[in-house]
Amino acid sequence: MTKWGVGPKFLLYSAIYCILMFGLTIYFDPLFKITFIPYRMLIWFSIILILLGIPFYLFSLVSVMRAFKAGKLVTSGVYGMCRHPVYSAWLVFFVPSIALLINSWALLSAPFVMYLLVRALVNKEDIYLEENFGQEYLSYKHKVPAILPYGWIKRNT
Repeated sequence: MTKWGVGPKFLLYSAIYCILMFGLTIYFDPLFKITFIPYRMLIWFSIILILLGIPFYLFSLVSVMRAFKAGKLVTSGVYGMCRHPVYSAWLVFFVPSIALLINSWALLSAPFVMYLLVRALVNKEDIYLEENFGQEYLSYKHKVPAILPYGWIKRNT
């Protein structure tokens, strides 16, 4: 397993789907436009998602690169919210933000498809982490959700 994990495959498959949905949006304009929310609100939602997503993504990327280099398991910070926050940042923050900016229902479906993709692909990373960190990772895996960043809720209940 490289430091990039299953990221390249996830990126490729996700990009293909997003490009197809963007193409549908353009080709069938205005069929896939979000019309019941004013476009100005969509822009504000998009800005909020980006402002939340950038630090979430950067903290997760820096943390995992340092941990990978040191041969350690990172379980705190954003990794206390979900086990795979690099992928989560794209699903929860970046792709929905882009879909709102483009004003596309079709592209807004991408995070759901990407979620299914990452769930299918991330098992390889989980196996690698189990083999390398054993019980420490299994305990962490039991406490923290895989993709959606709601681990802080799970810990406090």
